Amino acid sequence: MQLLALIGAAFLVYWVLSHLGLVFGLILAFAKFIILGLGALVLLGLVMQMISGKKDAESLEQTTAGSPFDEPPADRTWFEILGVSEFASPDEIKRAYRDLIRQYHPDKVAAMGEKIRELAMHETQLINAAFQEARLSRGF
Repeated sequence: MQLLALIGAAFLVYWVLSHLGLVFGLILAFAKFIILGLGALVLLGLVMQMISGKKDAESLEQTTAGSPFDEPPADRTWFEILGVSEFASPDEIKRAYRDLIRQYHPDKVAAMGEKIRELAMHETQLINAAFQEARLSRGF
C-alpha cells in the first residue's frame, strides 16, 4: 500500500511539474510577442514624436518670420526706451523703469494668451536691458 501511495505521489508531482512547464512555456511564448508589440508601439511613438517635432519647428519658423518680436532698431537708446530725458536724475530713471515694468510685466497679461505674454516678456527684457545700460552709464 505504501508503494502505491509513493508511486501516486511521484506521478502527481511529475504531472504538476510537467503541466506547470507547459503553462510557463505558453506564458513565455506569448511574452515574446507582448514585448515585441510594446517595443513596436514605443518605436512608433518615437517616430511620430520626431515627425511632430519637425512640423512644430517648421510652423514656428513660419510664424516668427516678420513677427512683432523682431529686434527694434539699433538706434534706440536707453532713455528713449525708458521714456525719460537723457539728463534725467537716477530717481526719475528708476521711477520710469518701475512704471514700465508694472505696465509690461508678463504676469500682468498671463490670462490674455501666449502671444501677448511673449510680447510682454520681450518688452520687459528690452526695458531691463535699457535700465541696466542707464545704471552703467550713469553710475548708480
